[in-house]
Order: sequence, then structure tokens, then C-alpha cells
Amino acid sequence: MSLAAVLAAQEYFSLKKNDAQGLKLPGVILAGLLPLVAVQHPTYQEFAGIAFGLVLFGSIVFLILVMWSQWPQGTPIESAAVAIMGVLYTGGTLSFWNLLRAFPEEMLNSSDPLSGTLLLIFPIWTTWIGDCLAYLVGSRWGRKKLIVEVSPNKTIVGSLGGLAGSIIGGFGYNHYLLREMTEIHFPLEMILVFSCLVALIGQLGDLSESVMKRQAGIKDSSGLIPGHGGVLDRLDGLFFTIPMTYFIFLLYIQYG
Repeated sequence: MSLAAVLAAQEYFSLKKNDAQGLKLPGVILAGLLPLVAVQHPTYQEFAGIAFGLVLFGSIVFLILVMWSQWPQGTPIESAAVAIMGVLYTGGTLSFWNLLRAFPEEMLNSSDPLSGTLLLIFPIWTTWIGDCLAYLVGSRWGRKKLIVEVSPNKTIVGSLGGLAGSIIGGFGYNHYLLREMTEIHFPLEMILVFSCLVALIGQLGDLSESVMKRQAGIKDSSGLIPGHGGVLDRLDGLFFTIPMTYFIFLLYIQYG
């Protein structure tokens, strides 16, 4: 996750070269540090305090750097804000992959080593099944565009197909994998809410990354993965759905 954060942050800071000028290296380093903190402190309560301190310190450093390097010609406040957003968007969200992987052991006292892996794959599976069905349904029956200015190929019918795919994928995964292979099993109503939120947040994450690329005037965040773009392109929706999944499960065990 630290390596993925570094690669994603590099792509983010390269989207528009005039923004966050001179902050690419410290931004990439800070983004790569956050998942390492999550490994050493695998609960949100432990992770949040240290991560907040690092980001706060980074914000001050970023502002000092751009103040001296850009003022009065540049826009130091905007550049520092762009840099911090990049750190949180990449390293911050990817840290929750580590927290979610450790969730059964840390929060549920589970001794099953497979539980954390399958719990982490759960939102990934649900997101990608929704993406696949959205593409199939949208390309076959989609006519009315969803937000043509952001993503001209996405349709309303395709979005609904993605919602259906996430629900089907969520119920199937919960029944055939979590219940059969681990100590974890969730009630049907919780899975329905979870799957709908994954579908919604995943599509919003996809659209958000499309907005960033539109503003930068590029088609792909990089050419790292031939035919698929970069890390930002492959993980767009997952940047949003993995942290959301962690908090859904956290709220469920506390109040469910």
C-alpha cells in the first residue's frame, strides 16, 4: 500500500504541473508514510492521532516551502491545499486498506488469518462487479448520459446496472465466502445498505478522478499499466469505498 500510495501520489502531482509546484517530492514521501503508520497502528483510534500529526506538520512545511518558492508570482495557499489533498487522497485513503485487513483481529478478536484478507477483498469485489455490470448494461441499453461533461461514456442505465451488480456481488460474497470460510457473517439488511453505498460511493469516486483528469486535460493518469492507465485510473472508486467500508463495519459492531 505504501508503494501504491507513492505511485498514485506521483501521478496526482503530475496531473497539472503548475499546481503544488515544488511539493511533489515531500508530498509523495508523506503519502507513502501514512500506510506504514497504519501497519504499525492498525486501528483507527491509534492511526488517526499519528496520521493527523503528520498531515498537520506536512501542511505547515508545504506552506513554508511554497511561500518562499512561489510568492509573489505563484499561488502558495492554493498550492499547499492541492498538495495536502493529494496526500489524503492517495496515502490517506490507501491506509484504510491496511486497517481493514487488520479489522477482524483488532476489532472482532478473530484468530482466523483468512478473515482479514476476505474482508478486504469484499469491497473490492463489490465495486468491480458493479463496474463490470455498469459497463455491460450501459453499453447495451444506455442512452441518456449521466454527467456528459465529466464522463461522456457513463449513462443513467449503466449506473443503475452498477447498483444492481454491487448488490448481487455483495449478497453472493457474504453468503458463499464470508459465511462459509470465515467467522464473519453479516445480516442481509446490512449487506443491502453496504452494497448500495459501495455502488454510489464507487461511482462518485470514479467521477471525481475523471474531473481531475478533465481539469488537467489528460485521458489517463499515467501509462504505468498498458491499456489501463495508471494507479489512479485503476483504483479510482476504491479510494473512496475502502475507507467507507471500514467505517460501516466499525459503526456496525458498535451500534448494530
